[in-house]
Amino acid sequence: MEETRTDRRSAQLIGLLPFAVGAAYYADVVKGLCVRWWEDPNYSHGFFVPLFSLYLLWEDRRAIGKCGGEGSLAGSLIIVSAAIMKMFSHMILSPYLAGISLIVMVCGVVMCCWGWRTLGRAAVPIGFLIFMLPLPHPAYELVSLPLQRMAAVLAAGALQIVSIPVLREGNVIHFAGRSLEVAEACSGIRLLMGFVAMGVAVAFLSRRPAWQRATLVGSTVPIAVLANALRVTITGVLYHGVSEDLAQGFFHAFSGWLMFVAALAALAGECRILARVFPARLGGAR
Repeated sequence: MEETRTDRRSAQLIGLLPFAVGAAYYADVVKGLCVRWWEDPNYSHGFFVPLFSLYLLWEDRRAIGKCGGEGSLAGSLIIVSAAIMKMFSHMILSPYLAGISLIVMVCGVVMCCWGWRTLGRAAVPIGFLIFMLPLPHPAYELVSLPLQRMAAVLAAGALQIVSIPVLREGNVIHFAGRSLEVAEACSGIRLLMGFVAMGVAVAFLSRRPAWQRATLVGSTVPIAVLANALRVTITGVLYHGVSEDLAQGFFHAFSGWLMFVAALAALAGECRILARVFPARLGGAR
């Protein structure tokens, strides 16, 4: 009996070895991510992504447990590939690639310890970790600039609808005697990234057919864009008719959270509409 207990403890320790080695190897990557999340408000949601990923795994724990626990040696190949990817990321100075290699390493460890079926079932929670990675600068610029222009176009149109005369030039909205620039901080990329992540989580947790989940995820982009345009519009109204200090001071700082709540309300409304229109299809398995 004592030998059996000793063998079990030895097996448990051996099973923890990949996690310990992986944690040590990626300590610098995790530290870099935490620093970026803390210092860059565009990615402050990154702190919550791993926690929410763990929550998704916990919610699906029964189905994951039924997948069996036989590990696959193919996982070791993924682990080696992830390690090489991380070394290459340091050579080309790419924190984003280092973050991708971290996610690949997690996939390799899961496969090595529990096999293909478990990895397949846990694919969405693990893939959700992509939202914790800050975008590479070229990709950020590629997304941010069109978002700035779109917010300016929609806000200028909305301001004209409410009888406020404006002239738009690029991402600058001109009022009588002064101008309001839709700067990079107002592009809405912070709202977009955090809200898309939230939409994916909501879709995964909802017991709906695949096409309804895809609809929920797909709608997060236009909802986030419209919410940010509404933010710029309200800022313009305050800027024109109330106080420039109020528009660019308290409201500017508070409106990001306000619009996120509004976007969540719109997503919740969409969920209710789907529930009313397609009631018979709710309650299905994931």
